[in-house]
Amino acid sequence: MYERLRAFLGTRLFREVAITYTGQLLGSGIGFLLQILLQGQLGPEDYGVLGLAGSVGQLTGVLTDIGLSHAMIRFGSPHVSEGRPEQAMTRFAGTLLVRFLLACVVAGVGFASASAIAVGVFAKPALIEPLTWIYVGIFGSTLYSFWMFYIQTWQKFGVRSVVQVVVAVVRAVAFTSLWSMSMLTPTTMIMIDGLVPLGGFALGMAVSPGEWRKVDWREASKVARTELLPYCRFTGIMVVGDHVFNELDTFMLGIYEDTHTVGVFRCAWIYSQVLGFLNLSVSNVLFPKVTSVRDAAELRVQMRRILKFTAVLGVATLPVLPFISWWIPYYQPQYAAAVPVFSVMYVGVVFELVVGPLGYVLYSLDRPGVLAGNAIFKIALNFAGNLVMIPWLGALGAAIATVFTRIVGGIVALWLIERGLRVRERENAEG
Repeated sequence: MYERLRAFLGTRLFREVAITYTGQLLGSGIGFLLQILLQGQLGPEDYGVLGLAGSVGQLTGVLTDIGLSHAMIRFGSPHVSEGRPEQAMTRFAGTLLVRFLLACVVAGVGFASASAIAVGVFAKPALIEPLTWIYVGIFGSTLYSFWMFYIQTWQKFGVRSVVQVVVAVVRAVAFTSLWSMSMLTPTTMIMIDGLVPLGGFALGMAVSPGEWRKVDWREASKVARTELLPYCRFTGIMVVGDHVFNELDTFMLGIYEDTHTVGVFRCAWIYSQVLGFLNLSVSNVLFPKVTSVRDAAELRVQMRRILKFTAVLGVATLPVLPFISWWIPYYQPQYAAAVPVFSVMYVGVVFELVVGPLGYVLYSLDRPGVLAGNAIFKIALNFAGNLVMIPWLGALGAAIATVFTRIVGGIVALWLIERGLRVRERENAEG
């Protein structure tokens, strides 16, 4: 048992996940601590306004990506791993060009419609100003998001971690300054979240590999039109669908419930993101590795390896549940109702940690359309569940509907993977 554990800890996969998670934990962990302080400073009402504005921003901000980041990794990582950096840079430049143009469109439409969304959809006038600033700051989040996927494709996990920590520290300094001047509001926090990522993008690009001066932008534009965007007809649906699924609870709670309930839900959601950091770290490491594999037999080996790895990580998260159940009522009694919501969310997050990374096999099988279909299915199921559960149980009902959807969607994804592997094996046998 000891030797197996020692061998597990000595694997390259564990080291890369550990490096990525360390940066994610330090960077996002600082952000998590700021959120905890912010919850107490704003209170459930204003924190609910901030959470709802952020949720709407996430739902529309994903339109600056539409799957381009995943397409960039899919087509860029083979060129990187096979020693053709100039070909990879063309894919990176094409992605950056299209994402910036999309950000211009989303920012313009969002800025013009912020008031209509706040009042017409949610009947919450207090949402107008925060939502307006969400769209002003969308360029920073778009560019920083591009860099995160860019450095992930190079598999420079140490660089990614360092920049994440620096960005988090700068954000903490800005937060502390506003707090000391009694200027913390939903709007000022959104301003910080728009400006700081711009600096993170500039810093990240300065320390990243790649010869941008040698990029042929005409060729990059051609690659974007002929290779990246056609691939996004599937990955776009999948990525947008995942964001809609992740934010649907907050969005629907904003329609059916008051901002206090939204604030309680977002409190539980923020705590669940501590485990979400781990999920993201595992995915960041595995995505470029799995998508570079084509052989069905090797993919099955990868799946077994991934499942063993994520199962160990899932068991290691168990102490989080009793700790958070004690911590919230102790430190934040005004958010005590978030404890059962978090407990339900925990089940879904751990299930996603163990099973979720297996979905990348469908990229290797060139079946992103299957992932897109599963994303649509999950949105429909979650929407129907929320329609029933939110009026009945409020924030807890939203969490229950989402966990049920995650489990059903994960089982469906596993069935689709097995089906795709059998098709690939049959094709190999016939070839």
